[in-house]
Amino acid sequence: MLPFVPVPLVASLLEFRKLRRAFAAAGRGFSITFEFVLPTPLPTLWTFADPPSTPRLSPRTTSEPSGTPSFGDDPASPGPTVEPTPTGSSRTGGLDTTIETPVDVLSLSTESVGPEALAWLGMALVGYALVAGVLAAGYVGGIDRRLRDEPASIPSCIAAYAPRFILYNLLVFGAFLLTIPVLAVAPALLLLAIPIVAVVSYVFYPAPFLFVVDDAGVVEAFCRSVRLTTSGGPVLSFALWHVGATVVASVVLSLFVSAGGAGILLALVGTAPFVLVLTAATVSFLRDHVSGDGFEAGSTDPPSRPPIDGHGTDRNSNAIDP
Repeated sequence: MLPFVPVPLVASLLEFRKLRRAFAAAGRGFSITFEFVLPTPLPTLWTFADPPSTPRLSPRTTSEPSGTPSFGDDPASPGPTVEPTPTGSSRTGGLDTTIETPVDVLSLSTESVGPEALAWLGMALVGYALVAGVLAAGYVGGIDRRLRDEPASIPSCIAAYAPRFILYNLLVFGAFLLTIPVLAVAPALLLLAIPIVAVVSYVFYPAPFLFVVDDAGVVEAFCRSVRLTTSGGPVLSFALWHVGATVVASVVLSLFVSAGGAGILLALVGTAPFVLVLTAATVSFLRDHVSGDGFEAGSTDPPSRPPIDGHGTDRNSNAIDP
């Protein structure tokens, strides 16, 4: 699976704004980040280490963003991000909303949100959904093929899974766009949105992986994901293990990023194999314990015999269960 190692590296380099921010912040001291990351098909360095933002100037004050809660940190890719930033305006305080895509960054103030701005954001997110969907389809699909000791045919993986990943991304980003007018009216609701996003992210974290490991459609993957995660058991345990591993990794990687220069380069190189291990572990877990060997959600022991459906068919066969 070594040919897949460069993919997370390239995805990290495509987030130009965070890369520039990391180098610009070099020499300003060390910062430690604690990121609680659920399984995601293609995380990047910036999933684990968020470089500090440069100060923003206003007529009266200079202020740093108070935080970067992530919206739609969807498993397909690093999602759009909302950054609340007090502007210290001489008239009223504002909330800057930053939408990050793989190719550029679009910023707008919630005071200026309108149909035209939302249309531009929508077009940017559609492009983002296309790029992220293709990358995730080739990456996760190829890893799944290699774990099955099959040739990793990237074109066939993209053809088979990219439409589902793209549609999944569009649904997530569409939900995100709907929140922007709400934040424009009541920015304080952002604090309420953070725990809601955390719960929703857990409930649906298996969904994009099920596109590949179980050949599930988008609606089927959402439904199965809800059943699996709300039943607890091994699916919950794996999520907690993943979160624990990423917290430790985020501490180490954030220190490297804070060092600037060589530290950032080492973090970029070191993140790629770590991400590959996380994604491969998630694919292997969901394939072996969820999608076809009778390991039911909420159970800790495998079945003593192969599960048989109502027609007497062994469901451990290569047939795909609709």
